[in-house]
Amino acid sequence: NMVKDANISTPPDLQRMNSALGWCGKAVDTLADRLVFHSFIDDNFALMEIFQMNNPDVPGLVYKLAPLDEKMRKLQHVHKLWDAIIEIRPVRDVFTDEFIQRKAYDVDHFIPWSFVMNDELWNLMPMDSSLNSSKSNRLPKWDPFFLRFAGNQYLLYEMVQEKPGIRRLYEACFRDNLHSIWAGQELYRPGNTREEFTSILQKNMQPVYDSARRQGYELWKL
Repeated sequence: NMVKDANISTPPDLQRMNSALGWCGKAVDTLADRLVFHSFIDDNFALMEIFQMNNPDVPGLVYKLAPLDEKMRKLQHVHKLWDAIIEIRPVRDVFTDEFIQRKAYDVDHFIPWSFVMNDELWNLMPMDSSLNSSKSNRLPKWDPFFLRFAGNQYLLYEMVQEKPGIRRLYEACFRDNLHSIWAGQELYRPGNTREEFTSILQKNMQPVYDSARRQGYELWKL
């Protein structure tokens, strides 16, 4: 049959064609499987954040679409930050309630990395190295562990505001561990009370935690 579309989308030279050579559906699917979205170049309008917000049921969407070599965990700056904090102030383990020893802890994710696929500072915590492998890809119980986690996060926040040296170590985390706009604009802004800080953190973390539960992530039983 003749190609007819009211002369809107088909170029005039092609409007009288009776057949056309094109890609079959399977070929298009195969090509699509080999395309990898990496990021928006010069993302001055926070398009990556909008991309994520428009897909709320897929936390860490941009990270999950990145090439594998971009998915390596980047925790060294966060570890240095917690090292410096522990040198100044005692920090209790979220799960054991014991004081963390500087050379005997790991930096781990409250919500598993395998779900969020990122190393955002607001989801990271120091924890006893002996428990890290036990936790693995499981979720801690929200109650009581979230409030303990939020307490350590607020301690970090206070130290960032009060100590210039800690502030510099925090700023060193910008490239690898501080991509969430809400964290920069709300959570880590100066002047938050403990209650305000905890409320902001809960508002943004609990939907991600609940999504992981719906997708079958197990609870970690201590």
